[in-house]
Parts: sequence; structure tokens; C-alpha cells
Amino acid sequence: MSLAVFKTELVPSEGLRKFVLYSGVAALLAGIAIILYLPLPLFLRCIICFVWIADCVRELRQIRRGSARISRLQLDANGDVFATRPDGRSETVVLLSGSLVLSRLAWFRLRFTDGCICAELMLGDPISDPRWQRLQLIWQQSRMAFALKNRHPV
Repeated sequence: MSLAVFKTELVPSEGLRKFVLYSGVAALLAGIAIILYLPLPLFLRCIICFVWIADCVRELRQIRRGSARISRLQLDANGDVFATRPDGRSETVVLLSGSLVLSRLAWFRLRFTDGCICAELMLGDPISDPRWQRLQLIWQQSRMAFALKNRHPV
């Protein structure tokens, strides 16, 4: 099979999406605890805490909103990534730096054309799942294609 048509389609797990959001909430709470024990005046700690909460809530809302827009992810060897919406429409998304594919775990940071950024955590079995095997092959062989597709002019 030619690499030009070599692609795979993955379905995100709702359980893993909840895990990402809950771990974000845990990080929010841990950050608040750390900020409250900083050796700074109370007024400054309150301001930093407020900024931290606002930024974390914005990020979590964006991840939740972006994840709701994805029912399937399709990656191909040319470096193209497509998100299929729950209504069946497909749109191009950009794979951001910080994305990672390991043998059983993948972490994708994605940006939609409207600027919304989200993250997807996925688990797979490289032995029994052909989609996961194709993902690993695409990731190994096409990392440069993903990097070139996602380069933005300064």
C-alpha cells in the first residue's frame, strides 16, 4: 500500500476524556494549594490564585468544548489530521507540538481552524488492533510530514 493513502481512524474514549478533565481539576486544586503556601503577602497570593483559577477553567472549558466536536480522528501518512464531528462532517485539524504516540498510549494536542485547542488521550493495543498498528507506523514514518504541515509563519 502506498503511504499517500495510508491512514488510520481512531475513536476517542469518553472515559479517557473524563480522566483528562478530572486530572485537570486535580491540577487546578493542587495549584491553589501551592499558591496559598507561597511566601508572599496574602493580597498577592489571592491575585495569583484568581489568575490561576481563571486560566485553568478557561483551558478545561476549551478542552471539553473541543472534545465534544470530535467523534473520530483520522491521521494519514501525508501529515493530514481530520476530525469527524458527531454530525458526520469532517474538518481539518492541526496536530500541535506536545503530541505523543507510545506503544499503548497516544496524547494528541489539536487545534481547530477557529483556534479552539483540545487534547485527546487514547489507549490502544499494538498487538490486536490494526488501527493502532497503522497509527504507530504512520507516527514513526511521517513525523517530519506532521512537523512540516504544522509549521506556522512567524
